[in-house]
Amino acid sequence: MERSERIVRAVGAWFVLILLALAGAAVTIALVNKYAYGPETDVRDYFQALQTGDGGKALGLLNAQVPDSNAALLDGEPLAEASKGLENVSVRTVALSGDRAVVRASYTLNGHEASSEFTLHPAETQWGFFTVWDFDPSTLPTMNVAMPGSTAVDINGASVALPGSSREFAVFYPGIYTGSYASPMVRAEPQEAAVSDARENTTMKLEAEPSERLTHQVDKQIHEHLDECAAQDSLYPAGCPFSYQFDGRIQGRVSWSIKDYPTPYVSLDDAAAGRWHVSDSRGIARIEFTAVDLYDGTTSQVTDEVPFLLSADVRVTGDEVTLTPH
Repeated sequence: MERSERIVRAVGAWFVLILLALAGAAVTIALVNKYAYGPETDVRDYFQALQTGDGGKALGLLNAQVPDSNAALLDGEPLAEASKGLENVSVRTVALSGDRAVVRASYTLNGHEASSEFTLHPAETQWGFFTVWDFDPSTLPTMNVAMPGSTAVDINGASVALPGSSREFAVFYPGIYTGSYASPMVRAEPQEAAVSDARENTTMKLEAEPSERLTHQVDKQIHEHLDECAAQDSLYPAGCPFSYQFDGRIQGRVSWSIKDYPTPYVSLDDAAAGRWHVSDSRGIARIEFTAVDLYDGTTSQVTDEVPFLLSADVRVTGDEVTLTPH
């Protein structure tokens, strides 16, 4: 009897150990499934690929198609730069069923709280226990970049072409894309575009502005043009913005001088042609001459100020500026 009881206790102990082992295996499988094979792991790997600028890995993980657009921002420095402001990433599954998981990544992007959601599905099972997940197929979002009057801009440190002053770029998300432009004659203030959603097609428009060098060149040519006008011995200097109406006789020369030169405001006039424009700018000329009285022949000195408006077309070709007053 005692021997039978020992056998029963031994079998019971083994049974308990087997149950504990099975329970431990189940817990281990569940933990491995969650942290090594779960859908959250794929999302973390995707964010890691973004931050290291590995566009090929990110695209493969995301299971996304590249739309019919330029791919210059999908790898290397532009991609890593887009993720520089990506911090405090927290990933959790917000919906889970047998054939679908929705994972939300919460983060701060350039100091602003945001989130992105990703839908994944089971792709296969490894070793009979571990579920491998794949992102649902998708298409990358696009960003339209435009800068009237320019055929190139800098985005996240990369110089990209803009045929026709506008172009569509495929982009990963989430990310911050910064566009800017600087040349000896033209510049543009940096513009930022944040992308956090696959369905989000973003627009970035940069405004061309004259550089200090361009403004200086225009101002110099305006001075030269007005000085040439002032050198003419005529009440109506040819091709000039000022003249003086006088019906009497003049003795000697007509003397012009410029009291106040216009301060030009240079703006883009024709983006397609890359033509700039000086809108009506106010100036003041001074005229002096000796008038002869038609009745008695006496003379008198005439000195007068003549306000005028100057406008002009400005063409920029490389480092050359051509001013055409009108």
